[in-house]
Amino acid sequence: MPNKLKQEIEHFLDGKYSPKGQEMWNKWYDRTNEAENTEMIKSDLSKLKKELKKIKKTNNVISFQYKNWAVAASVIFLIGLSVFFYRSVQSFTETKEYATRLGQRAKVTLSDGTQIWLNAGSNLKYPNEFKGDIREVYLTGEAFFDVAKDKKHPFIIHTNKMDTKVLGTSFNVQAYPDQTTQEVSVLTGRVNVKSTVTEENVYVTLGQKVVFKSKSNKLQAFKDIPVNTISLWRKNIMVFEETPLPEVIATINRNYNVAIEIKNKNLNTLKINGYFKELSADQVVALVCNIVNAEYKLEAGVYKIQ
Repeated sequence: MPNKLKQEIEHFLDGKYSPKGQEMWNKWYDRTNEAENTEMIKSDLSKLKKELKKIKKTNNVISFQYKNWAVAASVIFLIGLSVFFYRSVQSFTETKEYATRLGQRAKVTLSDGTQIWLNAGSNLKYPNEFKGDIREVYLTGEAFFDVAKDKKHPFIIHTNKMDTKVLGTSFNVQAYPDQTTQEVSVLTGRVNVKSTVTEENVYVTLGQKVVFKSKSNKLQAFKDIPVNTISLWRKNIMVFEETPLPEVIATINRNYNVAIEIKNKNLNTLKINGYFKELSADQVVALVCNIVNAEYKLEAGVYKIQ
């Protein structure tokens, strides 16, 4: 409890003029019976309870002994604290979580009308109903957001490296933990991206994207991104631009729910540029091997590249 409120109640109990103190006391006094049922208030406060009952019968509030001020303040604080924890737990239990399996995609609509498309192997945490000044969700993986406009309640997507803040726009967020980069690509509107590592801020608009690079912990903005290339995964298209081979393999594993192993570790240093549209897993693996001049064998359901 703030010291100012303690002083206000203390002045009131001491018989001094204190409207705020009286208001706080009345709120507590009117709910004494509820307080008696609170688990946090134990029998060691029995003397206080008896005195409160006596006060209720006589309505002589000011006769409440000052020596019990600390106990009274403690009770008020405990009640407030219990309400705080109750609301926190209530808020937590109202949080939903949606996870897509490997090879699966899904669409989620939030309480404010925001629509979210989740890519394979992704996880989204969001409240059952938005309350307060901001709308917050937590993402691991990749998703395309079409955020409902609300200038009074900013929308924030938290990933482990970035916070993406908007008022109402559409954009793609890629934040798989096993990749060396995370990025936000904007289809419409204006987006603010902040690094949670360095607090660096970058604004990006239509046809732009920002990339967080784990090696340097830096945000880098790019312009003139063709908007028709944003979130192509929703059309079963995979695009790789100078992407390390291990990340390419991880993407294929997620999208097709297959197992791929790179037996020749020398290939891990290679980077891939490719555009794969609506192909089978066999075709994608064959094309990747052709690009890196390698071969693969399918053994016991596992693609082994060597």
